[in-house]
Amino acid sequence: MMQRIWILAAPLLLVTGCSAERAEPVDKDAIAQAVKTDVQSIVDAFNARDADAALAVNAPDTRVMSHGQPNMGFEENLATVRQYVSDPAVHLQVADEEVDVADAGDMAVYTATYDWEFTDPETGDVANEQGNWVMVFRRQEDGSLKIYREVISDIPASGEGVS
Repeated sequence: MMQRIWILAAPLLLVTGCSAERAEPVDKDAIAQAVKTDVQSIVDAFNARDADAALAVNAPDTRVMSHGQPNMGFEENLATVRQYVSDPAVHLQVADEEVDVADAGDMAVYTATYDWEFTDPETGDVANEQGNWVMVFRRQEDGSLKIYREVISDIPASGEGVS
């Protein structure tokens, strides 16, 4: 009887053993560093006034939520960034960067503060905006991580109350 059970169970064990996927260990630190490197390339491209390079890390189905504007897809965001980088005063910096990588390595959330200089369209003077920047990176079919969702939120200037 025991021999019959083994004869029946052996093929099941073989099939189970063959079909079990063994995931590669996820190097969350390496992924976090790659995300920070990608963000630095965005900042560098923005400061070099290259909108196309600044959006090279965005996924085709990206959604950007910025400053109370309607949500933007890739093309709308590209048009907006092209407008921003046409400003000779434009300059962007990030600080306080953090990256949280999902255990599976398929998503990462990047957060930072930003400091953005630009020409105030009303006064013509150089203005400064500070705020929070959140990007959600998602693994693409080609294995790369691209920005899937992005939120840019300015912080009211000192003395401006939030009601």
